[in-house]
Amino acid sequence: MYQNYAQAANTGDYSGIDPNQAYGHVQQFMQNAPPEMQQQTYQQYFQQMPMDQRQQFTQQMPPQYQQQMDPNNPQMMAQGFQQMGQQQPDTLHQVLGPGGMLGNPMAKMAVAGLAAVAAKNILGGGGFGL
Repeated sequence: MYQNYAQAANTGDYSGIDPNQAYGHVQQFMQNAPPEMQQQTYQQYFQQMPMDQRQQFTQQMPPQYQQQMDPNNPQMMAQGFQQMGQQQPDTLHQVLGPGGMLGNPMAKMAVAGLAAVAAKNILGGGGFGL
């Protein structure tokens, strides 16, 4: 499964990834991976994400985190996303989980993309999270 995610991260084609399953893997990654690996993974993903999608993604976040997630700065987005996951995991579930943004095609791709980049980083070393 992780190899499928890693391949999707390499090709940018996330259509073969179930977004609900990917959300579960992202959630596990956020709970188990070391903070440095999380930061690296999120930053890498946001750097790959087109600007218009970063803007849409940021707009879906709670207002107190939108201020910290500058779409022009993938590093700041990664820090804000990581902080939200640590401070308010329930909010993250409401935003990204089933019934939340996962009804939005862009959000499905974002969750699948995050899971794919996390899997790629895990396979590349570390072995934490998914």
